[in-house]
Amino acid sequence: MQAETNPIPLSEAQKKNVNWWEENPMTYDWEGTLKVTQGSREWYEEIDRRFLSCSYFAKGPGGEPFGRFMKPEYVQGKDVLEVGCGMGTHASMLARAGARLTAIDLTERAIAVTRRRFEVFNLKGNIQRADAEQMPFADKSFDFVWSWGVIHHSSQFERCLAEVARVLRPGGRLMLMVYYRPCIVYYVNNGLIRGVLMGQLLRKPLQQIYVDAGDGFYARVFNKPELRAHLAGAFKDIDLNVLGLKAELFPIPRTKFKEKLEELTPDWLASLVLNQWGSMIVAEAVRK
Repeated sequence: MQAETNPIPLSEAQKKNVNWWEENPMTYDWEGTLKVTQGSREWYEEIDRRFLSCSYFAKGPGGEPFGRFMKPEYVQGKDVLEVGCGMGTHASMLARAGARLTAIDLTERAIAVTRRRFEVFNLKGNIQRADAEQMPFADKSFDFVWSWGVIHHSSQFERCLAEVARVLRPGGRLMLMVYYRPCIVYYVNNGLIRGVLMGQLLRKPLQQIYVDAGDGFYARVFNKPELRAHLAGAFKDIDLNVLGLKAELFPIPRTKFKEKLEELTPDWLASLVLNQWGSMIVAEAVRK
């Protein structure tokens, strides 16, 4: 599957990012069980099922996937930019919700896969390759920017955030998910288990242990004061929420037993812990 994209100038750091994500696309297939034909309707549906089945924390009041954050008044009839479309799950949701959608990604593979998804499901959107550190859009082009788990993988997070602020209209809204430092994954999985018990802290710092064990060539993490400070210059009405996957509650290898534990864990119980110690922090903010 080839993307028809034009070359874009990239920093050396971003080239490393491109190489990592081209080789490790986020298909939620860690066990190699995704056997359906890539690019088929069934392939996209299975990717979405895997992702959304873990996203109990994002359901709307009526149980709609990501309805908690992807509210109709933010999306319907609005000029919407998704920064980092990956395999296109959120892009398709935004398009179905009535957005005039533009979605960008750093990798050719993501653009090809998302364009193919829009063809398969007959969706409308402008899907183009672009670098979040230097977006090819005019100032004040969008009403809503959505970015889920993306710009913390840039070596220049602050530059990405400045670009988001630049392309948002005054009063426009940002919905941003990045990684949260004071979490079970950071301190228990990586600090205690990998760092202390497995001895990795003797060879490298905790932050590098975290990066090496996770996804992306880079991976920044933030606490609430740090993220709020980054946003405060260009944004107001900043609301921060910590979230996490049920898998984080059980720091053991992924097996059928672990999957059963996750299945048996009630949403309310998972939220009780993970709303404090989950691996993700979602920032909702309004452009000044």
